Amino acid sequence: MKIQLVEDEILDMMSLKNQYGVFNNNMMMLLDDNDKNYIEEIQQLCLEQEEKIGGINGHNNADYYDWFPWAGKHALINRSNEYPHRDDLKIGMKAELLRCWTMDIFNPQFNMAMGASTLCINPIVHHHNNRENLLKDLQDLLDGTKIGCIGITEPKRGSDAVNMTVKAEKVDGGYTIDGIKCYTTNSPKADMVAVYAVLNEEDPRGTMVQGISHKEWDRGFKAERIGIPSVSKVHIGKTIFEDSFIPEDYMTGGPGEGYHILFEGLVPERIGIAATNVGQMWGAFALASLYSTVRKQFGTPPGTTKILLHQAVGMSVLAKYHSRLISITMALLKLAEAYDAKRDELAGISPFMNPFVAMASQVKEQAAQLVHELTYECMHAMGGTGVTDQTKMPLIQGVSEIAEVVGGTRNVQLLIGSRTINTMVKMI
Repeated sequence: MKIQLVEDEILDMMSLKNQYGVFNNNMMMLLDDNDKNYIEEIQQLCLEQEEKIGGINGHNNADYYDWFPWAGKHALINRSNEYPHRDDLKIGMKAELLRCWTMDIFNPQFNMAMGASTLCINPIVHHHNNRENLLKDLQDLLDGTKIGCIGITEPKRGSDAVNMTVKAEKVDGGYTIDGIKCYTTNSPKADMVAVYAVLNEEDPRGTMVQGISHKEWDRGFKAERIGIPSVSKVHIGKTIFEDSFIPEDYMTGGPGEGYHILFEGLVPERIGIAATNVGQMWGAFALASLYSTVRKQFGTPPGTTKILLHQAVGMSVLAKYHSRLISITMALLKLAEAYDAKRDELAGISPFMNPFVAMASQVKEQAAQLVHELTYECMHAMGGTGVTDQTKMPLIQGVSEIAEVVGGTRNVQLLIGSRTINTMVKMI
């Protein structure tokens, strides 16, 4: 914020503490005391960090990747997976939702970057096979001393994640990887990437592998940042593999196993994306609600009526989207609770038979569409303040613009849905 346009009274009302107050009041009847205590602990850490960085100026000026060690120290990067080196943490998909929502209100683009690092964490968690080097990678990623990313999407392939062209070749001691991945969130800043490649383009399902490549290796990966103005604080890259060597001990999936790991990861990834979308909506809704209770316009005499009490703001925007936000929040909580209850049971089945595949796509599609609509309307309910750097609203708006592309486009999610309907009918 270079030039302050908004009165101190209004800025104070839109403080992070008050945003959390709006969120907490809405969660009052949805969470038990343990969950409430959990999010309040995270909120306190974020409030301390907010003060340390200097509020909105810190969010506007910081390199968010410098915050990873702080987040890792306090176990704020991910809570869906167990931390092998720590046994005192609240873990599970529900815990991850609550972490996401709290961190997104703090800073949505920072939480997006941490989410991309989690996509490197997930396959290591499930396929490290107690190898010391991978356990070290896992600890570094969870502790925020290293940053990760995932290499799936390729030029000219887009959401067609299976039919890859990045080539893997089995060599003495491991695999070489050649080709280009794109839209790789974090790769220009990342220390390692969980990369997928195929031995044979004509048989990607049967020959897909996955391994962990380190940028610091002599034959590691290179990355160039691509321009995505909507998320100017997140480094998204073109990731280049040129005769990159991954030792056998860093391979998380051999031929054909990579295909299973890819689909294994889609359910938590899409639930996680939906979670961040909901967190972003709570951030936008809280800002607009707080602003509209202290910003006065029109009335008799002029400038005496809260804009919340004008139908165009209070009813047509805030009340309307509040009901939708509460609904998708409850839906996602229910999905997370069901996922946690079935976690052990699902561990033993094929990822292609996982009943949560369709649900994860459906909730991701709905959340991604709603976050863009809700954020846009809340931003404009705040008038000029909503589009300036006086608040975090532009950071939320930026992430919302790409929500329907991240993790598989809208049409891919709807394609999964249509196939699910076809399967259900066949089961009758």
